[in-house]
Amino acid sequence: MRSVEKQKKKGFPFFWIFYLLFVITLIVFWICVAEYVKKGLVLYEENQPDAQMEKVMDELRSTGLEQYMTVGGEISRFETAENYSGEFRERTGGKILFCTKAKGFQDAAAPKYELYADGELIGYVTLKELSSKPFMGILSLSEWSVGSVEILAAEAEESLTVTVPDAYQVWINGQQADERELMEGSDVAQEFVYAAEYVEVPKLLTYETKGLLQKPSVRILDQNGNEVAFEESCQGHETKITVGSMQESEMPTDLSTMVLENAERYTNYFSVDLPGCRNSVEPIRDMFPQDSYYLQLADTYRREDMWMYSDHDAPVFMNESVSHYVRYTEVFFSCEVYFDKKMKLKKTGRDKIDTTHFRLYYGLLDGSWKILDIQTLLDES
Repeated sequence: MRSVEKQKKKGFPFFWIFYLLFVITLIVFWICVAEYVKKGLVLYEENQPDAQMEKVMDELRSTGLEQYMTVGGEISRFETAENYSGEFRERTGGKILFCTKAKGFQDAAAPKYELYADGELIGYVTLKELSSKPFMGILSLSEWSVGSVEILAAEAEESLTVTVPDAYQVWINGQQADERELMEGSDVAQEFVYAAEYVEVPKLLTYETKGLLQKPSVRILDQNGNEVAFEESCQGHETKITVGSMQESEMPTDLSTMVLENAERYTNYFSVDLPGCRNSVEPIRDMFPQDSYYLQLADTYRREDMWMYSDHDAPVFMNESVSHYVRYTEVFFSCEVYFDKKMKLKKTGRDKIDTTHFRLYYGLLDGSWKILDIQTLLDES
């Protein structure tokens, strides 16, 4: 009996105990391996370029994307880099920025991404591989950084054309336009055609600039440095401004008196109220250049039509005014004259009123002011 009990004690299942421990150890080992692989794959994925882009984006947001802006072509001198940066901030402010892998060929060591702001392509980001080390035998872990950033600037499509008298200044976005923007050729305004035969008259100059980022701020100053009001026309991205006449100013009293007296004397010639007018144009010759077209007209009227004017008493001038004085140069100005001339007709006793309203152009010739041109304004009134 005792020997049988000893045999039973000797048959204790050590094998199975060791086998169980081995199995448990093997299971734990593979669990550890699986966990290691899992963490390794997570780490591997985290080190991929696509996963690193969010960190890169955080870095770019903190440093400011506009510093990477690339402007195609030469920047207009009426724009600054800050203008482009400001426009970019306005264009992207409050929008969601995200990247997607750029289409086409990709360099594994320098992957390229398209940068969007709420669906609008605003640039490109390229990563660069700083280092790479083996991992898990068949994989590698890489360290990535920003390789290059290209921010696309808004296209500068705006253009501006400004036509002004040559004595005027044009300022665009705080910078004065000069010969760099001046288009070839200049035009003499139609109103100065006759005056141009005797004195230097204002010419119309045209300044043109293109490649503006936004509709520009324009200031026009007259010959006295005063700001001039103007109207502009816009068609698409083109803005046009034309100032055809110069700014008015206050007229000196002596000039105003001379102009009014000359105008009344001139009309008295045609109403046969000026001594000697029936014989020649001498009574008004001193008001005009010697070869004036208006002296020729007056002489033709004297010879052919003066006899038709009805006899009347001495005229009385009413509602006289001299206005709209424009000083073009030291030797050239214009102004408007208005008055009513009342005459009592001798045959009928009725009152006849002639209204005069015209613009006179004066030039200083040989030290004396002469009428160079007369523009009738009655129809305009």
